[in-house]
Amino acid sequence: MCASAKYNTRGPALIPRMKTKHRIYYITLFSIVLLGLIATGMFQFWPHSIESSSDWTVEKRSVHDVPVVKLPADSPIPERGDLSCRMHTCFDVYRCGFNPKNKIKVYIYSLKKYVDEYGTSVSNTISREYNELLTAISDSEFYTDDVNRACLFVPSIDVLNQNTLRIKETAQALAQLSRWDRGTNHLLFNMLPGGPPDYNTALDVPRDRALLAGGGFSTWTYRQGYDVSIPVYSPLSGEVDLPERGPGPRRFFILSSQMALHPEYRSELEALQAENGESVLILDKCTNLSEGIPAVRKRCHKNQVFDYPQVLQEATFCVVLRGARLGQAVLSDVLQAGCVPVIIADSYILPFSEVLDWKRASVVIPEEKMPEMYSILQSVPQRQIEEMQRQARWFWEAYFRSMKAIALATLQIINDRIYPYAAISYEEWNDPPAVKWSSVSNPLFLPLIPPQSQGFTAIVLTYDRVESLFRVITEVSKVPSLSKLLVVWNNQNKNPPEECTAIDGLSLDQTHMVERSECINKFASVFGTMPLKVVEHRADPVLYKDDFPEKLKSFPNIGSL
Repeated sequence: MCASAKYNTRGPALIPRMKTKHRIYYITLFSIVLLGLIATGMFQFWPHSIESSSDWTVEKRSVHDVPVVKLPADSPIPERGDLSCRMHTCFDVYRCGFNPKNKIKVYIYSLKKYVDEYGTSVSNTISREYNELLTAISDSEFYTDDVNRACLFVPSIDVLNQNTLRIKETAQALAQLSRWDRGTNHLLFNMLPGGPPDYNTALDVPRDRALLAGGGFSTWTYRQGYDVSIPVYSPLSGEVDLPERGPGPRRFFILSSQMALHPEYRSELEALQAENGESVLILDKCTNLSEGIPAVRKRCHKNQVFDYPQVLQEATFCVVLRGARLGQAVLSDVLQAGCVPVIIADSYILPFSEVLDWKRASVVIPEEKMPEMYSILQSVPQRQIEEMQRQARWFWEAYFRSMKAIALATLQIINDRIYPYAAISYEEWNDPPAVKWSSVSNPLFLPLIPPQSQGFTAIVLTYDRVESLFRVITEVSKVPSLSKLLVVWNNQNKNPPEECTAIDGLSLDQTHMVERSECINKFASVFGTMPLKVVEHRADPVLYKDDFPEKLKSFPNIGSL
């Protein structure tokens, strides 16, 4: 009894002490584990915006005290640019990986001095413009100094102006870059492509698969959705301060300020001036300036001298004609002046046309219609002209005014391709701030259909009622935002109407040409006219007409109209 009593009196006092010790132990262990998890999570998911302190500085781009790389005569040369390249064929998106900020990372190669086998420098300096471009990238949220994290690579080799390049040696220098890999995920900036006598519209330096941000692309050399068309930078943007002028009528209706125009173009402009009098002003290079006056800042008409680019603010429309190169720096000057550019350069890919709606800021006229220019411009309503004047000035301020603006717009376009779900909208690219923030749209009055720029694809499922199908196509095609119409033939026992197309739009043989003609006649008989503007071939055109077993055809039961 005594022993039992002794145990009972001491037991209750010992148990709480043991529980307290265990509680402290478990709390401490839990705290350590929790802190470890928090630290791991911060390391993994914290935005990687803190870069190494070794920033890309102006000193790094000096040609003094940099490594010298000798290029033997037999150094490898990249292949010429692959015109078939697209983002899904020549760009490695897996290098970009997951980024919580939806921003690509851009690496700039360190500067090196390349010399040929005789010790002659391939490139002596980096231009002021390219220095500003690299600085803008290095100061942006796109930049990384970790080559292993980079999605895009920008060489420190300046190819902005092809006139200053040794083509072969520059290509050999590109091939020496540590991550070149046939130019995959490399971006080159060039504003003045080609050279005499033909002046190609794309950089002549062999560049393999590298993306090209070029100023002066034509429809023949521009790889849609892969290259980026950029402006030709005007040095006057940084030298001359043109205060914004309010929209409205101006002294001259049409003004041309370009020098060294082709004689045929100048004669047509002079004919317009003779026909319409003082409302048209055709300027040229001054030949009688006093010594010390920079000719680039003056323009003349007969004995009159005008300050340039200030005179551009005196005109409603300013002509931008093609020269030896398609891209012209005068486009930037015209936009800065708030003058509506009249672009006469067939096949020219306008700067940033992938995202900018140039119909809001310019008038594009085919070269053959140049004699009709005055009457065409007279048909533009005054209210629309004023909107275009405002839009032209804003385009310059947002995308043309500096090498920084050009560089960041280029990277943003590429970024939007890689992260389309986080891409900047049409309105953000094209609406001036005053329009964006002027008012808040009532959700009840938002458009009921998407804008044409973001058009939709209509999918029509049909069985065998062809006449009803035609009526559906008629009604759906009236929607202005329709981008594409896909018809799915869901009848296994009956063939769809014969297709109207073949590979590359050409008939495979005489029989198929007859079938296409019958198909077109069928549409014309139902609609009264031929309603189809663009028709795509079926998904498996190679196997469709070939003598292959039916089971080997990719989509044997689907045809296109």
